[in-house]
Amino acid sequence: MTHSAGPPSPGRRRPNLWHWLSPRGSRAFVLGVGMAVGGLAGGVRSIVDGKGIWMAFGIFGVGVLGVVLTIAWILTYARER
Repeated sequence: MTHSAGPPSPGRRRPNLWHWLSPRGSRAFVLGVGMAVGGLAGGVRSIVDGKGIWMAFGIFGVGVLGVVLTIAWILTYARER
């Protein structure tokens, strides 16, 4: 095994997917709000339309993940400011 010490070699490096979705970026906030609104409204709509309990739970799950992502972004923003 060869491990080099020090910083990586210079050059353009692309950020990975987690960098783009980290709760520090504004993209995460917009994604979280969109998921929260769409998931919660879609879950209510699927219950009203009688689509099935599992589909409604799945759509509500997307909404809950959106709420969690939005809250994580707000807490991270407040901590940095």
